[in-house]
Amino acid sequence: MPIYNSHITAADKHKYTYNTDTHTFNLTHTHHIPTLTMPVISLSRIGQKLGHGHDKSKPFKLSLHSAAPDHAHVDLQRGELQKPSSKRKPGAPRPSVESAKSAKGSLVRQPADPTMALTIESPPLVCYGSPKDSTGALLSGQMHLSVSEAAQRIESFTLLLRAQVLVRRPVHGGCADCSTQCDTLARWPLIADPVTLARGTHSYPFSHLLAGHLPASSDNALARISYSVVAVARTAAGDETTYTHPLTLSRAILPGPDKPSVRVFPPTTLSASVALPSVVHPGSTFPLSLRLDGVRNAQKNTRWRLRRATWRIDEAATAVSPACAVHSARLGGAGKGVLHEDSRTVASADVKRGWKSDFDTADGRIEIPITAALPAAPGAVACDVVSPCGIAVKHVLVVELIVAEEWQPTAVSRATTATGAARVLRMQFALNVTARSGLGISWDEEAPPRYEDVPHAPPGYGGAEQQRFRYAEFPVLEEVPAAADAVEEGSVAAVDADALEG
Repeated sequence: MPIYNSHITAADKHKYTYNTDTHTFNLTHTHHIPTLTMPVISLSRIGQKLGHGHDKSKPFKLSLHSAAPDHAHVDLQRGELQKPSSKRKPGAPRPSVESAKSAKGSLVRQPADPTMALTIESPPLVCYGSPKDSTGALLSGQMHLSVSEAAQRIESFTLLLRAQVLVRRPVHGGCADCSTQCDTLARWPLIADPVTLARGTHSYPFSHLLAGHLPASSDNALARISYSVVAVARTAAGDETTYTHPLTLSRAILPGPDKPSVRVFPPTTLSASVALPSVVHPGSTFPLSLRLDGVRNAQKNTRWRLRRATWRIDEAATAVSPACAVHSARLGGAGKGVLHEDSRTVASADVKRGWKSDFDTADGRIEIPITAALPAAPGAVACDVVSPCGIAVKHVLVVELIVAEEWQPTAVSRATTATGAARVLRMQFALNVTARSGLGISWDEEAPPRYEDVPHAPPGYGGAEQQRFRYAEFPVLEEVPAAADAVEEGSVAAVDADALEG
């Protein structure tokens, strides 16, 4: 049985033998073949070298042998690859898990990371009053750490309360230190030493009093002030899991009496009286009482007539962009920043009718009812903020009145003539935009219940023997003979009745 040995190529690193009796190629590899596609590349070369003297009616068969027990047969004429069956032969050893693992160990089950959740038990965080007078807001809750494994080793579990300031116009656009400043307000080492936790949910309570001077959460065109609770859990394997829960800190100023304001417009005799609410809220509608006096001049027989009234609410924001240590040289040294200003109109409207003109009085007057409103959409308007880091948000109400002068021949004449003179009366009023206070009160004004007027527990029963009822004293009865039972019984009954009646 002649056998031909040959090497296909130097890069293939395998050798084949051809049996002329069985017309079969045996291809043997010098190393483990991960796939069966590698030797098929050189099948045409095998047919070219050993095709002489071969009966074409009998197809070539190629056997691929490697370190694996499975092999495949290739039909050189048809070009078909016959893969072996995946069934395990009787008596063959089962493949071990270690041999099936990849180099990265993807088949090895890794322990699941713990999950975290936060429950806030305190009311919404609201600082009542101005930053100088506010006593702050109380934060309390529970941090939950859930373990899905039977037992898991936790190296540390830390809870942080952070305040973050994001500047949208930093000194250097690509520097994270220039655009973001983060400050840790409180830190709770819930698990300081390594501990093994069983399967289930483990709760850790926490509480903190936020100072009253802290700025409220704000988001405007220049900067953003935000607060969050961050939990970091580290396992024994070195895996770190982070959980972030955002917080909203609001500031509410309790409403007070309306603020009256008077504006004069020399050289005319006009004066405007305005009554504004002390505070307004986003999404609220508030009335604006406006009265214009001095519209009539009896000496010149002239008067002013209102043509149109407009109002708008402008939001002015300022922010200071500090420079980090790397880019502080651009501003001439450390501790310096760039001041940015931005202004926008958040609400406006025109009033063309609805006012009342009274020219019968000595100086005349015009009453203008105006109803202003702030949008309620999220992010449409920001509350007033004054922060030590240089971020401030303020609101101004601007009212413009367009009046035209008319000449009246006599005081009782209804015919008037326009003189051609007109004025634009512009007024500005500061608005205090804060969050709604709702029905809540400050934490220091919450008095605990008192029980001075509540009596003690139910009375005890130790002196029950001394509290027996006193019955009427009955007369002492003498013993009678047995023969006189019938007669004596009647007398006894009479005695008993008399004693009871007495």
